[in-house]
Amino acid sequence: MTSSAPTTALFNPGEGRMDSWQLGESADEFVKRLPPLTASGQVYDWIWVYNPYARSNGKTRSPVLTAEYEVRGRQLLAESLQKRKDIQAKDPGKAKGKGTTTQQLNDEAKLLQQRITDLAVETNVLSGKWMLFPGLDDVSRIWRLIVDAVINNRLGSSAKVAPDNGEDGERLICVYTKDFRDKEDILRVLQELVSMGVVGSGRPIHYKSDSYTLIGVYRQTADDYGLRASLHSSHKMLSEAKLAKTAAPQRKQSTLDGYAKARDSINWRRQS
Repeated sequence: MTSSAPTTALFNPGEGRMDSWQLGESADEFVKRLPPLTASGQVYDWIWVYNPYARSNGKTRSPVLTAEYEVRGRQLLAESLQKRKDIQAKDPGKAKGKGTTTQQLNDEAKLLQQRITDLAVETNVLSGKWMLFPGLDDVSRIWRLIVDAVINNRLGSSAKVAPDNGEDGERLICVYTKDFRDKEDILRVLQELVSMGVVGSGRPIHYKSDSYTLIGVYRQTADDYGLRASLHSSHKMLSEAKLAKTAAPQRKQSTLDGYAKARDSINWRRQS
């Protein structure tokens, strides 16, 4: 009698959609069917690939809750913006009061950030993405690598690329993770992108939560609320990870040295 290993049931949210990768389709076949360089933006808003192994724990984003998040999130922004105006209006413009005003504005920005996060958790708007901007001469190669990594469970929950909108320059590729609070998973996906050769030591890429995108917090508007449009920079995150990895053996050695000193001290007292 032979026993067979259990097989993983694959699930593709984009199955049956013309704008998405299909189960059984190789990365090469998909990119050939929907080449990002020439697929029309008049037909497709985005070109998608989903990780068939990344089925969630039953909690998927509800369109109703997402709409609720957008309404309540924009209300939070409007209220915070008014509060910032009120704080600035109370500032007499003297140097003496500027430190207090700056602190009040910083405190309000922190409160807004926490309120947005709390609302995102409440409405299950938790996804976020690393954003890449390859040139037209490289978008097909990079997108094919990302598609292959997503369908083979090496990246996050999904990825998308902008189609041809008739514009020259760069194309946006978003590589998603399912929870912007999960810094370990965000770092894992980044390190995989580095190992694939699509992220290097040159121009950094940035990670942004969908909770910000949905309510219009962009690089051009974030400063109005005292916010940063992106949560993470690839350079900073990789540097912090490298530093933590270097420090870990040192902490371990310090602990061992401490044990050794304590042991020697005990032995010395016993011999005295």
